[in-house]
Amino acid sequence: MHSISITKLADFRNTLISKKLRTLPSFIAVCGLIATGNLYADDFFNPALLSGDTSSVADLSRFDKGEGQPAGNYRVEVYLNENYIGTQDLYFDIKKQQAGVASLDNTGLIPCISVDWLANNNVNIDAIPALATLDKTQCVDLPLSISQASTRFDFDRQILFISIPQAMLVNNVRGYISPEYWNEGIPAAMLNYRFTGSNSRNSDTDIRHNNYFLNLDSGINLGLWRFRNESTWAHNQSGDHSHSRWRSIRTYAQRAITSIKSELTIGDSNTDNEIFDSIGFRGARLSSDDNMLPDSLKGFAPTIRGIANTNAQVTVEQNGYVIYQTYVPPGAFEIKDLYATSNSGNLKVTVKENNGTTSQFTVPYSEVPILQREGRVKYALTAGEFRSGSPMQEKPKFAQGTLLLGLPKGFTFYEGMQLSENYQSFALGIGKNLGEIGAISADITHANSTLPDGSRKEGQSLRFLYAKSLNQLGTNFQLLGYRYSTKGFYTLSETAYQQMKGYRLQTQDGPIDVEPEIIDYHNLYYSKKGRFQVNISQQLGNVGSMYLMGSHQTYWNTGETEQLWQVGYNGNWQDISYNLNGSINKNIGVEKKDKQVALSVSIPLNSWLMGGGKAKDITNSSNMAYATYSASYDSDSRVTQQAGLSGTLLEDNNLSYSIHQGYTNKGEDASGNLALDYRGTYGNSNIGYGYGKHWQQVNYGTSGGITLHEDGVTLSQPLSDTNILIKATGAEAVRIENATGVKTDWRGYAIVPYATAYRNNRVALNTTTLNDNADIENAVVNVVPIKGALVKTEFTTYIGDKAMITLKQRSGKPIPFGAIVKSGATASGGIVGDNGQVFLSGLTATGQLNVIWGNGIDQQCIVDYQLPTEEKMIKRITASCS
Repeated sequence: MHSISITKLADFRNTLISKKLRTLPSFIAVCGLIATGNLYADDFFNPALLSGDTSSVADLSRFDKGEGQPAGNYRVEVYLNENYIGTQDLYFDIKKQQAGVASLDNTGLIPCISVDWLANNNVNIDAIPALATLDKTQCVDLPLSISQASTRFDFDRQILFISIPQAMLVNNVRGYISPEYWNEGIPAAMLNYRFTGSNSRNSDTDIRHNNYFLNLDSGINLGLWRFRNESTWAHNQSGDHSHSRWRSIRTYAQRAITSIKSELTIGDSNTDNEIFDSIGFRGARLSSDDNMLPDSLKGFAPTIRGIANTNAQVTVEQNGYVIYQTYVPPGAFEIKDLYATSNSGNLKVTVKENNGTTSQFTVPYSEVPILQREGRVKYALTAGEFRSGSPMQEKPKFAQGTLLLGLPKGFTFYEGMQLSENYQSFALGIGKNLGEIGAISADITHANSTLPDGSRKEGQSLRFLYAKSLNQLGTNFQLLGYRYSTKGFYTLSETAYQQMKGYRLQTQDGPIDVEPEIIDYHNLYYSKKGRFQVNISQQLGNVGSMYLMGSHQTYWNTGETEQLWQVGYNGNWQDISYNLNGSINKNIGVEKKDKQVALSVSIPLNSWLMGGGKAKDITNSSNMAYATYSASYDSDSRVTQQAGLSGTLLEDNNLSYSIHQGYTNKGEDASGNLALDYRGTYGNSNIGYGYGKHWQQVNYGTSGGITLHEDGVTLSQPLSDTNILIKATGAEAVRIENATGVKTDWRGYAIVPYATAYRNNRVALNTTTLNDNADIENAVVNVVPIKGALVKTEFTTYIGDKAMITLKQRSGKPIPFGAIVKSGATASGGIVGDNGQVFLSGLTATGQLNVIWGNGIDQQCIVDYQLPTEEKMIKRITASCS
């Protein structure tokens, strides 16, 4: 009789676990013997303790010989210095014992890590003499070749941990993921849609108003190429008058060029605004992509805040195109889910009240000081024709180039040029990291312009930017900036206008006495003079925070200014939150300033009703309910007050509701609204109802994504730029962790939107939501998608019955402990436990099992089985070798 080393028995335990062994009495007994120390004096365990009859135990000689797990290819998640770098297939060989080198695991395996693999994963091969003479594909013995390097194979979870001293890495940066692991995704066709509509009626005039807005973002992925089109449709009807318009906002092809960490765009897009103002173009652009850099090496869509006096429609325009539209209740509002059509460019926000009045303000879309790390080269080259959504502008052809260089001692040098038939500009600038003082940049732009009236102008514009975070004080100067321009300075966008001054009128859908709205106003006789911008936030300990955001633009030859100032305080007392917001808005061409202030309070009813006013730990699985109150006051002395309830329902908190009743002191009297918002597997939807003294309105919307891929069509919540396709065949209605409302469809497919490009994305299935007839092998997958990709992740599922089967040999004796059982491709495998029992999942009603407990012909057999028809979660049968 032979004995088994306790370390090898631990390996056998790991093998049982890795084979998805369920509760087995003898497995527990073995672990118990190990834990209680029932061992021989020489630390060897006698396998006879498993059974007095050694023939009832499978052949365990490989563990006795010290072989551990078998050599071969394993798909493993690889972590380098605790940072995930990718999932890949690696060959694992039998580990040879080496004097003075301790093993960090009990698998008996060592990964085949080649010189090429090390080089691709940031290891400085030139600094390691032991690797210089090796073939690029030869396996490296890490502990012997690199001092203090090691590997540890977690066989249970199929994770390989590699530790290499930081000094041996080329790019010693946090978050680095080698391009080798970037996933370009699968071929697919995608359609993203967002529809909003409203139907209202004025009880005084009996005029009905209908408004509909549809945004379609479609695309095709082929390899690294992304083909995209974004279009909108708007229909407005007021009484007998109606107007419809279909617009193509942009069409373009784009691909990543990973070798130079750049991106190529052909078609409609926008330039950046680091040096020049962002402008739309139709042409081609090749530019550096900072998203390909690790977070620690990277150098913004803004949050839009405003105040509505009634149930209002909020529309966001950029470069003359409507890119976003939604409906908000009275009070302060925030828009955080904006997906702009460009990486920069000012946003024009229109708040249209349900009584027909409107207010507008511009949100500056500005940059922090232009700084690059030492050695970083960032560039952008653009050629094409100027593109704007305004019919008042022409389409001159132009070329633009920008270059930023990171220099030693915290300096950054940058330059740029714009060339067109009627416009030429050149810019030079420098930035400096001032350490504790902050960061600053300054530049000058010289421009020669030919205006629409034929006059030639020449001028300069100087810009200063400053940013600083005072962490010890909780202060963040996100941006302090000032630009001064001489009389003769104009931008490329300004010279594209067909006339020196002009405007367009848009008739409102409200009451007859509402004046038409002036849009797209410009006057080139009043060139820009000075612009001051500020964005400051201040944390006030545990009681809240304050923010200030503003801009002030002056012009030559006129005293008119363009202003936007917003100040706010967000506070809390215990778990009650309250907000105070104020704004002043002034547009050029409009004499009146729009002033507003708003207060809101939110009380979580869960903790206050159940906890006597003390904050409680409410988990995500609990539905939340809040009592809310808000009040606003504007420059017309209108006071609007509102009280209500809001919260979430359903198990996944994916149904939101709000009920509010309000009162306005000026003519509107009582008003109210009800809203529901649902986030589901196949898309999102919302509906709302509001009423006032002279009006009633219903607004509604739906949004989602449709994806055509190699396995069919999958419906989903709205898609983002980069998405993940989940394939868990047959596993229906399984929730995806950290994705509200996202579940697998009837085929077992789901799409997780808002994946982060060039970063590790953890995709996990919630196994507690599996159906009784489903099982899954590994519920967690990590992927690193390339920008714009649809990355497919597959989970091995077993769909069918679950059964505890007692297996018998031909002689009638139980199949030996430790025997391996294999079934069909659609079912799981297992290891036999005590008394011949094995647990299997994904079984068909009838089938065959292959059972092996040794190398001899008499140590393996085929078992035919037939499961009972009764409905049970786990069925129990006895089956014998045939």
